[in-house]
Amino acid sequence: MAPPESAITMRLQRVFQQPHGPMFDFSGIRFPEEAFPPRAEWAAEYRRRCERGYARMAGMRIAVTGLARNLGAVLPATIPRIERLCSRFADHRIVVYENDSTDATKSILTRWADANPRVDVTLEDCHDPRNPGTRCLARVARMARYRQQCQERVLDRCGDFDAAIVLDLDVLGGWSEDGIANSFGHDDWDFIGSNGLVYRREGLRANALRQYDMWALRFDADLTPISTAQARRYVYRRGERLVPVTCCFGGMGIYRMDAYRHGHYGLGDLEHAVFNRSLIQNGFSRLYLNPSQILVYGRRHRFGDALFRSLGAAWGTVAGVPAEPWMFPAERRGAMLGAAGRRAA
Repeated sequence: MAPPESAITMRLQRVFQQPHGPMFDFSGIRFPEEAFPPRAEWAAEYRRRCERGYARMAGMRIAVTGLARNLGAVLPATIPRIERLCSRFADHRIVVYENDSTDATKSILTRWADANPRVDVTLEDCHDPRNPGTRCLARVARMARYRQQCQERVLDRCGDFDAAIVLDLDVLGGWSEDGIANSFGHDDWDFIGSNGLVYRREGLRANALRQYDMWALRFDADLTPISTAQARRYVYRRGERLVPVTCCFGGMGIYRMDAYRHGHYGLGDLEHAVFNRSLIQNGFSRLYLNPSQILVYGRRHRFGDALFRSLGAAWGTVAGVPAEPWMFPAERRGAMLGAAGRRAA
């Protein structure tokens, strides 16, 4: 016997009317800090450290460095975000290494360097293969070589600065400046990595947040990698205490310049793990992940997402209630980047 209509309706409600919070706009230059409020019991300490960090940043000199390949779509959003962050410091330099781009990346970076004397860009055609999105040692060997060139350039141009920020330039949702200030509001650290998050559908939840950079996250002295299947265990809340690690990254790492100078990229593991292992060997072992230093990569799209969204929209039409909106839907990626580019123009 078929279940009564009311029972079917209740089941559909449970699937497509999950409790959800407001939508936030990650397309702009300003990061929506309100999307990640600290718990009430942590709020006062969190804000105190942010205020202290902003005050310290105003007197510091910072180097920001990153890699670029075929980032023509995202750079119009990333560039003004970097410049906004750098404006928080007394002085700054920006070092970018690009290789093998076949889109507008080279021309965008060239125009940026021409317009801003604090920007240093290296463009190369290495004819290297495209990196796969998997845990591949050949890929990280190339990444180590690129990052070493950035390191050498930073130390040559501004090795006497206070700190270096190593940044992924393709982070679609941007990063929390309050979180970065919170990091600078702490004492006694050599490196602070980020709470790099990605949205994904998980079960009936359209917008589950998960740790993105699981390969870099290590806790033990041997720097043992963690399976991506454990990602749900490592979603931290803004305002939590610094998490001691032996390695992490999460899209952005802040290094005291003396620590950055003593690190070495090499082969045999993820480039961040090799670098952090060398830091520990050289006495720079105060390594942390800051749950408040948030980056949002975007969405990890999964098989079946389109069907799930279609069913949710259909149910919303029938029931007359909105289904849970999706953060970073695939069709909005271009529109978001275009909007950010227009703001930067």
